[in-house]
Amino acid sequence: MNRHPYVAGPVLDWCEANGLVPVPCQPTSKAPIGAISSRGVYGGQPPSPASLLAEYGRDRFGAAVRDSFHLPTPERLDRIARFWRVPGVRLWGPEALSISVDMNYPTADGYTVACLDIDEDGSLALLDAPPFDACPVVTGRHGAKALFKLDREGGRTRPITQFARGPRGSPSFEVFTGSKHALVFGLHPASTPGHPVRYELVPGPGGRLPVLAWSAVSGAVLAFARERGLVVRKGAGPDLDQAGLERWI
Repeated sequence: MNRHPYVAGPVLDWCEANGLVPVPCQPTSKAPIGAISSRGVYGGQPPSPASLLAEYGRDRFGAAVRDSFHLPTPERLDRIARFWRVPGVRLWGPEALSISVDMNYPTADGYTVACLDIDEDGSLALLDAPPFDACPVVTGRHGAKALFKLDREGGRTRPITQFARGPRGSPSFEVFTGSKHALVFGLHPASTPGHPVRYELVPGPGGRLPVLAWSAVSGAVLAFARERGLVVRKGAGPDLDQAGLERWI
């Protein structure tokens, strides 16, 4: 995966093998391309809040019910599929585009992707412990992200949960189960021609994205947080049950 040249093709192959939807983003950025924005897909007539609620339910939204690139509508998925059929796109480098994986988009086998986002070096040990030791990892400017398919076990998880040293300040690590996307290919905004900073995908054992049960994920991160005196903070997203994490807030 990390062989040269650094082009989109190997990442697209990895996404296809794992049943993922690769989201095309602007170069040197996490922003999605304009063609898959609400205006790009629907022009001046996006789906109404009532139709979105009827189709996707309240769990998809925060305070405002609206279309966004995080919502995998059939029209948006079709637009993304058409984008990847552009001739020669597999040979495009990070100067032309970035690629992300969205936590809301369905996988071919009926899951969604979740992410363990490590911000502090002191929490990197989580990546070497079960169940995350089986996960593909993305490195960038600092820290690392572990990606996996999430078996929610019938629970409803908060889209973003933070683990930090106190009620304020930067988190040590976060768990994303929705309303976020993670770059797997591209250049960091701080990258320069003389010092390129790439998002590098390390595919993991067999290149496969494991399916992790929410009980295993929540148990591992809570145990790690307790050992290090971290507190659990509510992140963004709908105020849903945390399926085992809420009592720690």
